[in-house]
Amino acid sequence: MRTVAFGVPMAVVDVEEALNGDWTACRGEVDIVRVQDPPLARWAELAAAGFFPKPQVVVWRTATAETEHDYLARLPSKDRRNVFAARRRVRATGVRFEIRPVSAGLLELFLPLYEREVGKMRHGWAGASAQRAQILAAADQYFAVCVWDGADLAGACLSLQSREKDEVRARFSAVVPHHRAAGLPRLLYMKVIEEARRRGFGWVSLGSDPNLYGHMVKPGLFGFKSRLGFVSVPSHLVDPGSGSDQADRIVGLSALTDPSFVLAYATGDDGRPVRGPDLRLEMFGATGDVDLRPYRSAFLTGMRTHRVDAVPSPFPSLTGD
Repeated sequence: MRTVAFGVPMAVVDVEEALNGDWTACRGEVDIVRVQDPPLARWAELAAAGFFPKPQVVVWRTATAETEHDYLARLPSKDRRNVFAARRRVRATGVRFEIRPVSAGLLELFLPLYEREVGKMRHGWAGASAQRAQILAAADQYFAVCVWDGADLAGACLSLQSREKDEVRARFSAVVPHHRAAGLPRLLYMKVIEEARRRGFGWVSLGSDPNLYGHMVKPGLFGFKSRLGFVSVPSHLVDPGSGSDQADRIVGLSALTDPSFVLAYATGDDGRPVRGPDLRLEMFGATGDVDLRPYRSAFLTGMRTHRVDAVPSPFPSLTGD
């Protein structure tokens, strides 16, 4: 079945169709050939046919550590230096950080900023605005890290607390553009981790991503999150029963960035994909000669590049912070 999902042309097929189809002939018609929830027993066959079994959604988490010193010590030295450099740049701007309860008054200041920034995204959805009533109804479960430039709100992150999961989830955030370049988003999330630690939580989550970097989420977001010390895990390992799997074959880049990638399940000693925590980055580009350095992360079991012989994407990748 050929369909268009959020602007991406794809063919959704069953296992037999996937194994027997001539998918190279579909280049120019679809970007992705997908098998939804393929039986685990057929994963090896699908992998041999050029499909990559993967979690449909990945969740980004990090342990808060005992102290900030301990947390920063876990980061690679370059990423640690980036945090210190961002602190110097942001300190020079004169902004101040504040932890506040979430209230109707705060949302009146935050939502216009949030909507402007989300509106710049190709597939952006202003979830905080759509869920305003629900957020206020559960306001006692939230806290906000706010950044003030004088009397103006320069940025904020609304975070949801869950004692059951021992987790704080950074749900909605936005920063004014001229402070973004100084590294304020990085420090905003560091403050969320600091506050979660102070409140006794063991984990912080940056939420979930659909597992196709180059469409709704851009490749650069992966690097930004991993350089802050967050690890990407299949959603079913965080919320049992919540995760679906897919096997994707990328055949085009007409609606995707160049490059684009998925986080596929790693293979075991027998070479077969294993439905577990380990993930491998599978990168796709028009040339196959992609610089993988911005995407390296200690939690990945490996990285591979693949050439997609198709019309290159008109949408450039965003690999910066």
